[in-house]
Amino acid sequence: MSVREALAPGIVLVTAVHPGKRALRKADRERIVESAAARVVDSLDLDTQTAVEHGNENRWDYLLGTSQAGLPLIAVEVHPANTGEVKVLIAKKRAAEAVLRSALKPGQTVKRWYWIASGKTVITRNTPESRMLDAAGIRLVGSQLHLMRDS
Repeated sequence: MSVREALAPGIVLVTAVHPGKRALRKADRERIVESAAARVVDSLDLDTQTAVEHGNENRWDYLLGTSQAGLPLIAVEVHPANTGEVKVLIAKKRAAEAVLRSALKPGQTVKRWYWIASGKTVITRNTPESRMLDAAGIRLVGSQLHLMRDS
């Protein structure tokens, strides 16, 4: 499934969808590791596209369409992985969900929300922060997202 196919007709975000990982900042492209079985079909820089309307509010980075059957539409945030940032990430996800509620076609949803650490990961399993992320449906994957392996 592609991002383009998931977006509702007439939604202005469609014009900002790019093939493959082209919508990602160059440094972030290398953080998404594709495999023969799972590739990025297209991408949307959700942060940039919602900046004017949502200003200084929390904004999620990217929406990716993948060739992976079980995870056709995923969201990716590249952000420092410190314990103090967990609430920020949860707020970013909620804000993105609000935007996408009206932008996606009925029945289309983001299947997985990934947090890629932009530096050292300080959050470990079985901590209050990791439980908060689990409850919010956000998966912290370290410094790279390996499609298929991290699914």
